[in-house]
Amino acid sequence: MASSSGIIPRDKLQIWEIFRNPGHEGEEILKTSKLAHVVDQKHGLVVTIADETYSFFRDEGGCKITRIPNLCGVRVKEFFIVNIGVGLAIAEDGSLYSWINDFFLLQHLDTSQISFDIDPHVVGGSLIGRKVQQVALAGERVMALTVGGDVHHWVRIRDMSFEPILIAKKNFDYQEVISIACSDDISIALTSNGEVFQWELGNMLPQKVIVAPLRKIIGISHIIFALTVEGALYSARFYDPISRETKPVWTLVFENLKSHDITTSVSDDVVVVELKNNIRLAFSYRGGTCDPHILSISPNVTSLDDLFAEISQTTCRTIWAKSDVKPGTVEVDIANLWGSKENSDVTFSVEGKTISAHKLVLTARSEYFAKMFSNEWKEMKGSSIEIKDTRYEIFEALLFYIYCDKVTFSKDEYENIFGLMMLADAHCAIKIRHECEQILMRNITTENAVFLIRNAASANASDLEMNVVRFILDNRLLDVNLSPQAAIDLLGIEGFNKVWMAALRRL
Repeated sequence: MASSSGIIPRDKLQIWEIFRNPGHEGEEILKTSKLAHVVDQKHGLVVTIADETYSFFRDEGGCKITRIPNLCGVRVKEFFIVNIGVGLAIAEDGSLYSWINDFFLLQHLDTSQISFDIDPHVVGGSLIGRKVQQVALAGERVMALTVGGDVHHWVRIRDMSFEPILIAKKNFDYQEVISIACSDDISIALTSNGEVFQWELGNMLPQKVIVAPLRKIIGISHIIFALTVEGALYSARFYDPISRETKPVWTLVFENLKSHDITTSVSDDVVVVELKNNIRLAFSYRGGTCDPHILSISPNVTSLDDLFAEISQTTCRTIWAKSDVKPGTVEVDIANLWGSKENSDVTFSVEGKTISAHKLVLTARSEYFAKMFSNEWKEMKGSSIEIKDTRYEIFEALLFYIYCDKVTFSKDEYENIFGLMMLADAHCAIKIRHECEQILMRNITTENAVFLIRNAASANASDLEMNVVRFILDNRLLDVNLSPQAAIDLLGIEGFNKVWMAALRRL
């Protein structure tokens, strides 16, 4: 059954050499391509709208194309390929396919001489019955992150692949893991509150790393990169040639520059850093070097696909076609009602302004509003409801989340996010409250730490409070010469007590 996705424009694919002049068969395949992934100048993968998967291999004789039977009929969502013989593919249903061989060159191999399965196969072990949403691989190690924030890892050596093993959540302090990355020697996991855990190949016990709250981690073959909330970029490698220590060593990449984002091509050890001044720096770490070579310095005006095609003839991600078909879902339809206000039947008055909504949506999505619209609230008369002691933008954000499942404030609007968390707590809206707390924990900065520690207790946000206390102590935000009364005035009495007790425990 064909997918409803669109087709990748031919001119977009031609920026990669592997898809130029592929012959008649290749042209016919590319006419219906919905997904593509480029490993290097000689190797690429294509999935058609009929969910047929092909490998493209270019040598002196031209472009050779091989159909991958075990990935045909599979709705592949994304490929992760370190080199032509090691790769993974995530399907739309969350299953994970793996291979530890070179299916690009199948037509050149005598398969009777191979003692292991040369075809991509579904990964079992602890992944059975779970949906994979992210993977990471480098060298002999592989990681998978499944829905719910569980981390699985396993090892692949030559023609052997061990089954995935689940890492217990207690090893991450029972926090939800939201992202994973690895190099040849280091595995790393980022939790929802911005904390990082790492472990080496010979030590499978994750250890917490004391680094400022992070928002992104990523890896190449021999280096891990971590981007903090405030834009500092760190790197970690297993062996430090200066200290000669054979353990992960974290160092600051740029002393005086703030970074906005980082992207890599793991198959080519190329890194692109987007600075906060809209300049992109492209580095090559090829050959295992820790002293990168600058490939380009350019303004942030071209797409990342074009940039990686120019500097390394790889893709930094699997390329999807933009679909013109947008099938409706219940979630989308409800979200559209928020924008259109069509058939709204209730109006809220907040700070002299009005907000229209739908009783049915609010009743179905919120126990608080279900009670409001029931006979339990005798003071309810008519369809206009006055909301007191609440700011307009905060109440509107609460309704927006009920319709759209999304916090409308940017991560920098911490006072508004905190206000939404407080309102959600009062309305027993646990999901909204939790998401707001997670956003705040991921974005603790020197600018908002004092505000958060002063107010966290009033919102029953114990996890947030704990992380702010740690941030304040780790970053030495309090002047050692500050008097106790001045510290209380700054942090509030509850915040002062929390910081003081945590500081004593560190002695």
